[in-house]
Amino acid sequence: MWIHTLLLNAFIIILCIFCYQIFWLDKDGNKVRNKVLISFLSSISTVLCITFPFSFHLGYIYDLRLIPIILAFLYGGLRSFTFVTFVYLSYRFYLGGNGFFPSFIIMVILFVSIIVIFYFVVPAELEKRRKFFGTLLILISTSSFSVFAIITEIKIDGTPGYVRMQFLCSYIVINILTGLLSIYLIEGMIEKYKMKEKIQRAEKFYVISELAASFAHEIRNPLTTISGFIQLVHKNEISETHKDEYLQVILQELEKAQLIIDDYLSLGKPQNNVKDSLDIRLIVNQVINNISPLASLHNIEIKSSINDSLSINANADKIKQCLINIIKNGIEAMANGGMLRINVKKGKNSIVIEIIDSGIGMSPEEVKRIAMPFYSLKEEGTGLGTMIAYGIIKELNGDIEIKSEKGKGTCFSIIIPSL
Repeated sequence: MWIHTLLLNAFIIILCIFCYQIFWLDKDGNKVRNKVLISFLSSISTVLCITFPFSFHLGYIYDLRLIPIILAFLYGGLRSFTFVTFVYLSYRFYLGGNGFFPSFIIMVILFVSIIVIFYFVVPAELEKRRKFFGTLLILISTSSFSVFAIITEIKIDGTPGYVRMQFLCSYIVINILTGLLSIYLIEGMIEKYKMKEKIQRAEKFYVISELAASFAHEIRNPLTTISGFIQLVHKNEISETHKDEYLQVILQELEKAQLIIDDYLSLGKPQNNVKDSLDIRLIVNQVINNISPLASLHNIEIKSSINDSLSINANADKIKQCLINIIKNGIEAMANGGMLRINVKKGKNSIVIEIIDSGIGMSPEEVKRIAMPFYSLKEEGTGLGTMIAYGIIKELNGDIEIKSEKGKGTCFSIIIPSL
């Protein structure tokens, strides 16, 4: 019977440990909230363990209450331990019986043991050897409790019974094993959380380093050209007839460098979060009017099919920028001219804008890299235009899907939540 009760106590403790992972380790990991949560969950598990105890004789109840109290010290510090101890002693006093005084004495012994650990052990060493100190504290507290139980039995019966001694030994072992299991689970959860943080930092560093390297590579090309022509002009190694031509090349390269810098800055500057209810038909028609001269230069005809009464909640300038960036890519992909289709239709709780070109198309590998910074299939492209378009749509909780076939064309499907 007592085995079932102690297993129930162990289940309560482990359940609270998993709640700790759900409500803290899988969230933001705030340290203050961490200690408050440890104190709260340790108090709950302590009270529940005392509520479902095992009793050998009147007034003395046995359970795994000491484990959450010790866990509160190991992971929440002295304040958490003090709070949980207060909750424990208050509830134990409320229950009454002969066991309150021994419980109080045991907590005093446990508190003195913790003070000694604090005095002789630095915090960093305590964190590294939680299993050892947890086992030591459980052994001290359960052994002290067992001594009180034996002394009481000697007073009543004159000698401790074999069954009682067997139970107390099993009680100490079960406390130690459950404590070690609890510490092992918590340590595993903390290690997993730290590993997740390391991976996130590594990913951020990788993205930043890749973006910086790509930017440096792209900006170096026009600067190298500018540097070479300026040196020629400075040394007077070119004729006056070619000087204007070279100066024009320098200006073009400066404009290219300025374009790269502008695209780069647009990734980092704060987004305009002012959103309005927009008629998508009006927005698309305005974009078509703006992009038509460029399409005519490339001998491309733009055809559109737009359903009526389609509205979204977005920033008009951002949506136009997104559409222009993608449409320009489609136009520039059709070197020999052709037709570019823009279809706007109603989806499930969304609006789908399809931009379909009959250009060079992309391979599956190229599609995977399409939103990476400075990756472009165009000789003079920076790749930031598509990346900016992706960022605008993600900000609206939308998505962009790409279907493409090499030599046949590409379809960009822009999916935006509708009103």
